[in-house]
Amino acid sequence: AVACRRCCIDCSFPLSESSTSWPTCRLVERQVILTPETTKEGGARNKQAFTLNGGSGTHIDAPSHFIPHGRTIDALSANELVEIPLAIVDVSSFVKQNNDFSCTLQHILDDEQLSGAIAPGSLVCLRTGWAEERYGKQEYYNYDESAPADAASAVRHMHFPAFGPDAAKFLVRERSIVGIGIDTLSPDSPGVAGFPVHHIVLGSDRFILENLLLPTTIPARGASAIVSPISIVGAPEAPARVWAMPPATA
Repeated sequence: AVACRRCCIDCSFPLSESSTSWPTCRLVERQVILTPETTKEGGARNKQAFTLNGGSGTHIDAPSHFIPHGRTIDALSANELVEIPLAIVDVSSFVKQNNDFSCTLQHILDDEQLSGAIAPGSLVCLRTGWAEERYGKQEYYNYDESAPADAASAVRHMHFPAFGPDAAKFLVRERSIVGIGIDTLSPDSPGVAGFPVHHIVLGSDRFILENLLLPTTIPARGASAIVSPISIVGAPEAPARVWAMPPATA
């Protein structure tokens, strides 16, 4: 390992044919076009093509994902994505007691009392511990086998923690955040119709990160984040690599 004064923590999962995504998303497909048969000049080439959904694995939602005429991925600026203040709200202790936990405004206020105010321009990520324990497994979806599938989408009912609408409103209106992130499939509770958190955040021209990996080594305050999506023109979503950078050490 290379020693450094400020090391990055990878907050994204590698993308592959087995990556976890929303149940209706098309799985990643790989076509091997050419494999190298020699290391000599003229033959050392390895070419592959990929088919994937914009919401595959760790990814970013731009406003246009839910908002007509909203900004697309390629319109997000470096000022919103590079070295932005990162605030981690850890609710993992609540999630251990309740898989359907929803982060309310009071939880945000309690976190600020404990860890300090959320700075304007921050990316606020909810650390539930869900992905750390379940990503890549059926338990990540946590399907309710006793409940019928949704009539419109045919998606079976799931149980996982999320943001509450009042917390989302507070963060965009009172803390002027650039976006939110979560280590689950969605910031919206599966049991709440209409995806209100998506509408609140994306409707305020902010972005959303889903399927993050948020290890406990990231401090609640003081770190910064780099969000690096594939910049596809006109895309409402795109896979993203996300890094957290803890404060520099002497």
